[in-house]
Amino acid sequence: MFFIFEMANNHQGDLEHAKSIVKTYASLAEKYQINAGIKFQFRQLDTFIHPTFKDSDLKYVKRFNETKLKISDFIKLSGLAKNLGLKTVATPFDNESLSLLDLCDIDIIKIASCSVDDWQLLRDISNINKKVIISTAGASIETLQDVYSLFKSKGRDFAFLHCVAEYPTPPSHANLKRIRRLQETFSDTEIGFSTHESPDEESLVPFALALGCTIFEKHIAISNSRYDINKYSCTPDEIEKIFKKIKCFNVAFEGESSGQDASLQALKRGLYAKNTIQMGSIVEDSDIFFAMPCQEGQLNASSIDQVVGAIASTDIPGGHAIEELHISHKEDRLLEDIKDEIRKQLIDAKISISLKDTCEISCHYGLINFREVGAFIIDKINREYCKKLIVLLPGQHHPVHYHVRKEECFELLSGDCKLVLNKKQVEMEKGKVNLIPRKTKHSFYTHEGCVLEEISTTHIQGDSIYEDPIIFKLPIDKRKIKIRGFSF
Repeated sequence: MFFIFEMANNHQGDLEHAKSIVKTYASLAEKYQINAGIKFQFRQLDTFIHPTFKDSDLKYVKRFNETKLKISDFIKLSGLAKNLGLKTVATPFDNESLSLLDLCDIDIIKIASCSVDDWQLLRDISNINKKVIISTAGASIETLQDVYSLFKSKGRDFAFLHCVAEYPTPPSHANLKRIRRLQETFSDTEIGFSTHESPDEESLVPFALALGCTIFEKHIAISNSRYDINKYSCTPDEIEKIFKKIKCFNVAFEGESSGQDASLQALKRGLYAKNTIQMGSIVEDSDIFFAMPCQEGQLNASSIDQVVGAIASTDIPGGHAIEELHISHKEDRLLEDIKDEIRKQLIDAKISISLKDTCEISCHYGLINFREVGAFIIDKINREYCKKLIVLLPGQHHPVHYHVRKEECFELLSGDCKLVLNKKQVEMEKGKVNLIPRKTKHSFYTHEGCVLEEISTTHIQGDSIYEDPIIFKLPIDKRKIKIRGFSF
């Protein structure tokens, strides 16, 4: 997480006051171990303001003139911030200010919402090799797609911040759902939140953090007998409250119970043999009864589906607790059979797998139903682009689903495969690529078995939305079985 302390004009054009702000908030960041930066605003007022209006009483012109700092002041503030462990961030509002970025040793460029479609400024900034953070208040998704294309074409590291340009912003106008829209539209781009709610309101930062934002910006100030604080800037005490909530969120998000397993185990019924179960026999429902306590090492009621149908590896006396060592799991045998079939199919297709590849069995209705529904998936690489191999056994199909964030295309490498796109059936052909746009429902079916190559944007866990809700009722570890050491 990165937190931007937006000083804006709250330094009041007073270098000593600005230094106090930097020191105060650097101390807070250190206390709460927050990765943070202090942000300045750069304007070359001699050219930024039209000559006719330089001495006017226009609200913004008056404020800019009254709070102006010298370049030498910004250089001193930047050095102070870095010495105190803060990153330096600056918003240049005009092209003439870009030269100050290096002069003041600025780490990160921030683009204000009012400049998000200032194309002359954006083009010049896109040529600068620094991290760029872009506020998006008022910008349409179409405009942001143009901005995205510009900075992507230059290979820049950049992020978008959701923002509402209302000072202060009532919570009822915060439009936090737009964070999700930005995440879905720009899935390979960091998304953050620049927030302007009044300090008198509940901070929205924890909510944005829960939505997945990783960059936050908040206006800050300190008061004294000479300077008041505006209605959307936070005091150190108010920022500290936000940091405490962030810390609480992080603890709750990362923290896991170490005692719940023992508590649950103590309340479960154990599996016991009704009568003696002979070694080598198939365990039936009628061979088992349930009772408390569940003893140490004993299988419990949750394991019934793994025990029934398994083979007894030893004699199990009547009334005796059934333990793991007493049975040979039917899934173990099934798993080995599946791996053998997949290996043969890949060898026939003249495709090799290395130990660096990540392999999994995707069994949407459990391993027992894999031969009817599922796929064997081999992950080759997953960066901004992704490559996978998908193997289907004879007669197998992959259920109807779509992806929210991933766009993919498939090519048939061997065998036969029917692709169904929005209920329209397509017979796949070797050498022909089939594109699947985002949010397009699709499924596969093969008669003789097949191997497909998938090329896509980044694969994101949880991005597959299945038409059949029953699939999601099965725990993920039962639907996605990792296979280690599968190479030839």
